[in-house]
Amino acid sequence: MLSYDINVLPFSLPGSYLTIGQNRGQSHRLVYRTCSMKAVSYRNSPHWARDFFEIALLRDGVEIPYTFSAQPHRLDLQAEGGSATFVFADTDTLCFRTQGVSLRLVPCKPLSVFYSPAPNTACLVDGIARGHHQLRAEDGTELRVTQPSEAAISASHRTGLPYQADFVGAGGAFRFSPYEGRFRDALPTFDALLGAREQAWQAWLAQLPAVPERYRAAAEQAWYMLWSAEVAPSGPITRPAILQSKYWMNSIWSWDNCFSALAVARANPQLAWDQLLLFFEHLDPHGIAPDQINDLYQHYSFTKPPIQGWTIVKLVAQLGLTQSLPYLSQLYEPMCRLTDWWYTMRDFDGDGVCQYHHGNDSGWDNATAFDQGYPTEAADLSAHLVLQCEGLAFMADALGKPLDAQRWRARAEKQLADLVRHGGNGSRFISPLDGRHDAPECQSLLNTIPMELGHRLPPDVRRALIADLQPGGAFLTDYGLATESPASQKYEANGYWRGPIWAPSTYQIFDGLVDAGETALARTVAERFCDMCVRAPGFWENYDALTGEGLCCPGYSWTAAVFLLLAEWLGRQS
Repeated sequence: MLSYDINVLPFSLPGSYLTIGQNRGQSHRLVYRTCSMKAVSYRNSPHWARDFFEIALLRDGVEIPYTFSAQPHRLDLQAEGGSATFVFADTDTLCFRTQGVSLRLVPCKPLSVFYSPAPNTACLVDGIARGHHQLRAEDGTELRVTQPSEAAISASHRTGLPYQADFVGAGGAFRFSPYEGRFRDALPTFDALLGAREQAWQAWLAQLPAVPERYRAAAEQAWYMLWSAEVAPSGPITRPAILQSKYWMNSIWSWDNCFSALAVARANPQLAWDQLLLFFEHLDPHGIAPDQINDLYQHYSFTKPPIQGWTIVKLVAQLGLTQSLPYLSQLYEPMCRLTDWWYTMRDFDGDGVCQYHHGNDSGWDNATAFDQGYPTEAADLSAHLVLQCEGLAFMADALGKPLDAQRWRARAEKQLADLVRHGGNGSRFISPLDGRHDAPECQSLLNTIPMELGHRLPPDVRRALIADLQPGGAFLTDYGLATESPASQKYEANGYWRGPIWAPSTYQIFDGLVDAGETALARTVAERFCDMCVRAPGFWENYDALTGEGLCCPGYSWTAAVFLLLAEWLGRQS
């Protein structure tokens, strides 16, 4: 059975916003929390609203240390002379069983009020997280909640109190709800619940794509990552969605969703298409897709690059046209609106080359290509739009719209010509400011992303890009493709998009190499990335390009997704 490091992948359940994971405050206890963005802090509150309780184990009323181990269906805490096991009863409820110890929930912040509507039940109102913690002890277990003095209550009406709950006995359950309620329903049989959760995990595991044996253990962890990162519809999340992370990046952005969709497509086609449909249900009146969606809000301050056409063609290749047609019919019109938005709203000088207004629009937030300022007619954007228009032509053909297909195909051809003419600097690409035809010297991998066009590129351009990407070139380290050449004066080891290796840029360039017939180089890129993920487990947001160390946020969905896609391809090649 798969076990994993809870310090990088929290214990959770598909559909749930609840997790148990590490405590960044360096406490020796695990912390029970939510990844729901609805649980936001009040202004000026010193507390994280999302953190609920630290988990402590007691023997004879005295707290004792514990170790822990996690499997997809259960979390076990081991202490001297005792243990505790946790399992999800449903997406809002966690059950636990103890042996030889008692369980204590230590609040991470003051709670507004406590009341007990029935014996061995309690409700703790979490005003900061805007919800209710409903607790219940099973038969034979006593639930004790700290009873403050009258003076403490009198002084706490606006600040709350640190109510603490002890379960003295064999077990119980706790749930979190936005609504007041009573925990009346019977607790499920614990062993039966464990069995059901294990069966659900095994059913998902059975659909893991075949990968080389040396990647199998990491692939199982990546597969768990994508499985457990799913959350149910809530607020602006109108469809089941795969969060970027259930630790700290608790949202979906309108390009990371594409990589997650590709990774889960054959195992769960509906979930894959939902990742795309979610964003197209939130286009603004002009046609722009939101930058970010979570269960609290969607925002349009920025957007993300148009890679949906590329994604849709790949999804159809995996799932077949017949199965995909109902989704293409839903996606076609909003895809047209989104793509037209780029040409009508993001081409001030009318030269056919669209622009980003900030690095965030590209997804490469602080890449050195943007040091010159904005708006930037970035080379990667033009390349994405070539594939976007080709994707729309493909969809139009499939939906019996030949004139539309002809129009989109012509636009793709013009976009490619404009990219080569306007964004080229000899045999390589530049990203000039809007209205200009030159740009400062730049050693960002962003200008090499047009390699995703593969065979479409002129031969001399293709050869120049390949020279930069191959061993001994500007970008390929022992671990993969650095987002800024390590030889650059602007290279930063932990500089976000100014040096570290990222999953999406790796996969886009890899895909173009395969399309161009550069199989040997594609294999090198894929193997170095996958080997790095194995050596630095946790599927990190990005990686140090010279050491392979994982950086920033752990448990990142698109890193897991790209690892699986590359490992599966390597398996097919061998």
